[in-house]
Amino acid sequence: MDNTDSLSVRWVKGYTPQKVLFVNNNTICYPCGNFLIFMDINTKKEKVLQCENGSIGVFTTNSTKNIVAFAEQRLKPFINLYSFPELTKTSVLMDGAELDYVLLEFSYSGFYFASFSSLPEFNLTIWNWKANVRLCSESVVGMQPTVLSFNPVNQLQLCLASEERLLLWNIERCDDFHLLKRIDVKLPAEDGTPVVSEDVGIGPDSSALTYYGPKMLISAQAGLVGDLANIFVPRELKKTLVQPISVCWTPISDLYVGCKTGQLLLVDAELHRAVVLATPFNEQLSSGSMKNMSSNLTMSVYPELKPCAVKTLALNKKGLYTAGLDGILYCIKVTPQKVEIEECFSVGMPIRNIAFSVDFESLLVATETGSMHIYKPSQPDKVTTVLDIHSGDYVSAALLGTGKQYCVSARILGAVQVWSVADGKLISTLVLPVKIKVMASCPSSNYVALGTETGHIYFINLAKVETPHLVYQIHLHNISIQCLEYDHGGQYLLAGCSDGHMFILNAKPSKQFKVLGYTEVKDEIMGCSLAFHMSKKIVNCLILASQTGDDKSHGATWLTRFDLLGDLTASSTSVDHRGMMNDVAIRKQQCQAELPLTSVILNTDHHVYGYCTLTRTIYKYKITKGSSNDTFNLITQAKVEGHQLGPGFLYLSANQQYLVSVARDGYIQLRDASNLQGTHLETQCHSYRLGGVKSIALSLDCRTVLTTGVHDGTIVCNTERFDPAGSERNKVVLDYNRSMISMLDQSCVAEDKALAVLEQQREGTKDKLDVAADTSHLSPGTSTLSASSFSIASTSSSKSYQRVDDSRFPESTWLETKMAEAVEKDNRKHAEAKAKLKQGIKKLRATIKRMMLENENVPEIERLEHHEFNLDLKEQKRLHSEGEEKVAKVRETIEMENLANQYLREVIKRECWDNMSVKGRTLEAFSSGLAVTNYPMRERSSGELELLKKVMQQRTIELIDLKARKDIVETPPKKEEKEDEEAEDEESKEEESTALKGSLTSEYGVVNPYLYKQLELHTKDEKINQIILLQDVIYNIKTAFNKEFDATYKQKEVEMARVKDRTMRILEIMQQLDMDEEVWLPTMSNKELPEREFEVQDSEITAERYLTPEQKRKLEEEYKAEQLRLLAAKADNWRERALKDMMGGVLETKKSDILKMEIPVPYFMDKPEFEWTEEQIKQAKEYAIKEQELNEEKDKYRKTLESELKKLQSSVAESRSNFDDIMNKLFEKKVRTEMIIYQEELKICNLVFSLRIEEEIQNRNAQINYILEEQKDFMAVKSQMTQNMKVMVDRFRESYDDLVAEDRLLDRGFRKEFSDVSATMVDQLYKLYKRRPKVQLQRIQVATANPFEDQSQSVDDSHASFLAAMVDLDSLDSKPENLDPAVWNRFCESRRKKIESENQVRFKAVTLAEMQMFLQRRMEEDENNGQQINNLIQELNNLREIKSQFQLNLMVQLVLKQGQVEVTSSDFIPDYSNSIFLHKGVVEDLNSTIQLLGEKKVASMVERKDFRKKIVQVEWECQKMLMQMDDLHNKIRDILKFKISKQAQMYLREANYDSQINANIMGMERSVQGQEKFHSKVLKKKQEAIKELEKQIAQLKREMKVMDRQLKEQHISVSERQNIQEMITPVESEQDSRNRFRDLMQHNRLMELSRSQAEDIAILRSELERQRMKSFPILAETEQYSYA
Repeated sequence: MDNTDSLSVRWVKGYTPQKVLFVNNNTICYPCGNFLIFMDINTKKEKVLQCENGSIGVFTTNSTKNIVAFAEQRLKPFINLYSFPELTKTSVLMDGAELDYVLLEFSYSGFYFASFSSLPEFNLTIWNWKANVRLCSESVVGMQPTVLSFNPVNQLQLCLASEERLLLWNIERCDDFHLLKRIDVKLPAEDGTPVVSEDVGIGPDSSALTYYGPKMLISAQAGLVGDLANIFVPRELKKTLVQPISVCWTPISDLYVGCKTGQLLLVDAELHRAVVLATPFNEQLSSGSMKNMSSNLTMSVYPELKPCAVKTLALNKKGLYTAGLDGILYCIKVTPQKVEIEECFSVGMPIRNIAFSVDFESLLVATETGSMHIYKPSQPDKVTTVLDIHSGDYVSAALLGTGKQYCVSARILGAVQVWSVADGKLISTLVLPVKIKVMASCPSSNYVALGTETGHIYFINLAKVETPHLVYQIHLHNISIQCLEYDHGGQYLLAGCSDGHMFILNAKPSKQFKVLGYTEVKDEIMGCSLAFHMSKKIVNCLILASQTGDDKSHGATWLTRFDLLGDLTASSTSVDHRGMMNDVAIRKQQCQAELPLTSVILNTDHHVYGYCTLTRTIYKYKITKGSSNDTFNLITQAKVEGHQLGPGFLYLSANQQYLVSVARDGYIQLRDASNLQGTHLETQCHSYRLGGVKSIALSLDCRTVLTTGVHDGTIVCNTERFDPAGSERNKVVLDYNRSMISMLDQSCVAEDKALAVLEQQREGTKDKLDVAADTSHLSPGTSTLSASSFSIASTSSSKSYQRVDDSRFPESTWLETKMAEAVEKDNRKHAEAKAKLKQGIKKLRATIKRMMLENENVPEIERLEHHEFNLDLKEQKRLHSEGEEKVAKVRETIEMENLANQYLREVIKRECWDNMSVKGRTLEAFSSGLAVTNYPMRERSSGELELLKKVMQQRTIELIDLKARKDIVETPPKKEEKEDEEAEDEESKEEESTALKGSLTSEYGVVNPYLYKQLELHTKDEKINQIILLQDVIYNIKTAFNKEFDATYKQKEVEMARVKDRTMRILEIMQQLDMDEEVWLPTMSNKELPEREFEVQDSEITAERYLTPEQKRKLEEEYKAEQLRLLAAKADNWRERALKDMMGGVLETKKSDILKMEIPVPYFMDKPEFEWTEEQIKQAKEYAIKEQELNEEKDKYRKTLESELKKLQSSVAESRSNFDDIMNKLFEKKVRTEMIIYQEELKICNLVFSLRIEEEIQNRNAQINYILEEQKDFMAVKSQMTQNMKVMVDRFRESYDDLVAEDRLLDRGFRKEFSDVSATMVDQLYKLYKRRPKVQLQRIQVATANPFEDQSQSVDDSHASFLAAMVDLDSLDSKPENLDPAVWNRFCESRRKKIESENQVRFKAVTLAEMQMFLQRRMEEDENNGQQINNLIQELNNLREIKSQFQLNLMVQLVLKQGQVEVTSSDFIPDYSNSIFLHKGVVEDLNSTIQLLGEKKVASMVERKDFRKKIVQVEWECQKMLMQMDDLHNKIRDILKFKISKQAQMYLREANYDSQINANIMGMERSVQGQEKFHSKVLKKKQEAIKELEKQIAQLKREMKVMDRQLKEQHISVSERQNIQEMITPVESEQDSRNRFRDLMQHNRLMELSRSQAEDIAILRSELERQRMKSFPILAETEQYSYA
């Protein structure tokens, strides 16, 4: 193979995970790995298009224009468009995505093309594929669509659907500018219930506040602001919506939508509403349920519509075709009368997609399992299968035999297929019910071996490729088969398992695939390689295996080499009786590589080729001898760079000339195996995105290369093209090929006969399961079926299904069988020795038992331990070590558990005990059973105390400020009024304390003067401060109760001490009185002393205590010391002995011992009295006297003790009773305390709830502002676009006007142009100039199944028809007579210019109208956006009003007194004297009648009572309304008479009256200070003036004295002068005096009259002003006073 050689793709087979589509009427297209496959459905011929760069991603076709488009899978991928059948590239669309495309789609008509990109853009892009121009795009972030479809009727409308959303898009255009407008279709719920979304705004009823405050949106309650708030739905309100997976347009632009769960929807494209046509549960939605559904679902549901699969949809004039996972093709036929669902045919397997051809005559049905069928609605009884190759990933592919004609492939799910090497035709298929792990083809016979995960190997006979059969199977091992490998001579088959077992089988069917043996290698086998020496018939084997610690993803480092001779048999000396190969016989050697290798190849020249994934390098090693016979070494001879992606694998051609490498990058590299220099050939067959190349197979002549992909499900056959002249190397290859083929062909003839014999043997004992009728195989050829049978047969290949029967094979594997046989053989061989050993063991056991029994009877010092009788010390040590390990593990587990429990205990103790300033404890009564707990309390932190202090300081300032305001604003009342107000204040305070405070805290004695009144809590800060203060009140209440609890607790301790003392005395008395009664002794429980819970008593531990050796030794020493002390104490003590003998053991006789005293009885008392002597009689009398006196003393002392016992018992009982009374009081106080605390906590809860409502209002306010800002920004952008559109439309209108003007100039310049012609002829020409042909569109009736075309179709385009008609008008036959032909030609040219101008004007007019409509829609959108902004502003104002109302409408907690109703009952004793005996039924009937009448009477009384109550209520309401009317009249009168002072006018006029008053006060204070200064200055001046005036007064007094003297003198002189004048002056007449008096009197009367009239006028003027103010009260502007 020279550098000029290359590989060309011969054929590609596989199936696609994507849809299968039509390219034209007869050709379908689908992607397969890195290729696009085009198949003619009639001839079954295929064409292949390979992707040039990257790999094929999504694809689509335009069947009307025979265009196919696909996206590459790479960074910044291109979209390539190819024409069919030329397969030439027509366009390349670039810069539409950064990473990958998800969907592609052509428009039904026109040149629009849509694409949707994945991360990170999520862009829907519209292209003009003809002009290779990107028109517009829109981002839909986060959407993962599955369907993209253009409307066939309207190319400016398309649908984009995902499992979460359904979007309709309209393409709006303005000349060359395009815009995408999105419409969201609301999807119904799966169960058919309406989906009601949360309103964005606040409804009209939101202003009415509820009991709990205004109702906010859920998003505001969740505290969300931003984009997430608009789409947030709580989990409990979420409903499972239908999930669209397929769509189909109708001729009226409606949309059928198929859903994942089986629902079929119909969407109105104009109203954008959806209705459920069918459900998967055959549940029909009634009309009543439809009325209750959302407004989005307004269409009626078709009746009697049964469910059907809707995974894929296609529309035809005969109906809507649907299909899905059930494998049945349905047709939904809709008529005005009814709707029917018809089952067309069944495939028997899940259907992936269906698609109609261009003429809508053929329906393609593609399944999930690798088959394609053609269904023709016009011929429903005939269904054609065009492809049936199965689906799934390939295990591998190999050439069959010598690889001349056939190749074979195997899929993971058990499908074995035979292909033609020449054209890729599928010959046959055999399906096994197993999962295949590996496959290998035998070169010396026509069969393949399949390895499975269960350790089986199946042998398939392919001597007759049309009818493959399973001829033999063997179960080697319970572990998965990792590799299968034949040598090139076909002598041996090596099967490697994942646990390191390598089995060697005879590869010849004549030997029945006999297992020769096995060998073991380290850990998991990664691969193996065989080198066949054709001359020596020797096979060299090399195994690559991993060892413990190797990273298997990078490869393995352990190599094992051994040789297999040609005469190797299972009975030879090289295999032992266990089936294991002798390492010496097979010359087994091992070696460890320096680098981890993923693949190794061994050739016949003792060279090893290895691929290292870490270094991405191919190494060539030379095998050399190692340090011992069982090792070998590797010497690196050459290395070359490999593939970019790993792991890589190596393959060596049969002639040892070429080394092939494949890897995950999808490339194949062929190199010269001798020197590895240069790459002779490199080609990409598979995509790296799908795992690259999995396997490769080369023919003997190296001209055919067969590859399979890892995850693309593709098999590719490549053919080598090389120089015809050839080279020396090619000649060598051909010579080797001839020799190998001759040898293998001879072997194949003989071995194929053996395969036939094996097949006959198996058919004689086993039955086969065939899917098609009763035949095992179907002959090649196109097969058809009837629609009623619902079964489809293969068209070009035979398929058989064969079951695997293991009944003739044992359950155990070959390895287990060999092991069992070896064990049985060993048992037979050594049976006698084993029997002797068993007999000796029995004797030894009996001897040991006897010795153990004797050991029990010997002294303890001579006794042996039991473990000393154990003869197997190693086993004892092993068991002891195992026990110690288990004990250590258990101890470690227990220690970890104890550590975890200790940590948990410490955490709980720290949080619930150590951090508590007041420990929680319970106080129990002595006998009543009451138990009272205190309040466990934490110490308040410094932050809490600081916050409390801050709040109290703030409240102090507020209270001082409030008091100062009251003092300034309010005027002091009079004394009598002040006393009345004080009384009212006391009453109001009392009422406030009992009701408005909302709790009984004041009665408890805890009063916080800083608390707000409940009616004053308006702002957020006030509520927070109130919560802090209430928490302080609760803390103080608990503290006060805890103090009383502690006092009671201490009192109990004192009482217990007293009771214990008395009880001890009672016990002593009872002991003296020999009374055996139970005495109550008070004790503290663990609840009262919780500290005891932290101490573990020895009595609480039930398990035996574990002691360490040191603790045991210490206890033994203490025990010995105690024993020595006791022995010393038992020694002779003369002091104690003397005391006991002389004084009875005591130094002093106590009074309490009197009861124990006994007088010694004289010795003679036992004798009869007649035997007594006088002395004895005297002693007897003395004894009797003493005994009587002692008994009297005992009785006296006993009575004293009994009385003392009664007193002590009564004292104890009284103490218990008194303490129980105290406990009752404490319990009652605890109940009251709990009630008060709950009241305060209820206040806190209400305040917290109000704060939460305020926060929700704030969140909603922020969300509205956020939406408002977004709308304003959007409005700005849209307004700018509208302005740009206006400018564009104006410019286009100008160009249109210019064009119209030019058209008119052509009309006007006609006569000037033909001025050289006569006027008559000009008129005739002008008529012809204005004449236009009347083109009638030729319409033909076309019988087509296309639902998107009219029955009458135009043959040509209108403009083209018009131009064709103009040819007739331009002919010489239409020329007027006597007209020069040159003039006629000039006339025709002028007329054509005129026609072209008119056509341009018409086109421009249509474009202008379209642009104006576009501009109008943009202007309407601007108006709608403006209206939305206004609505948001109005909503914001409403929200502010709601917030103000909520702050004023407070929730107040009231404490009301509870009344008591006492019901008395009197005893009734019946008298039966006047009674008669009646049957129970009579009484019951009478009672029922009475009860019925009583109920009627009660109902009547209730009705009368209610009526009277209503009358009274109406009268009361009437009286109330009359009184209200009088009050209103009085208020009106008072208002009319009310004079508004300047201060009131200022209060009404000023917005901030308090600040104005403060400013006035400050001004007045400044003026007062100035006036005081001025007054002091004036006072000083006045005082000085007074002093000066006093001086002047003194001077004037002196002057007055002088003037008095002068006055006297003047009086004397005046009197003298008067006397002189009287004597001189004559006397006046009386009449003159009267006249003058009368004048004086008249003058006085007039003066009095004028004075009285002036007073009356003033009175009348004031009354007039008062009446005017009374009738028309006005608020006059008051003068502004400034204060100096």
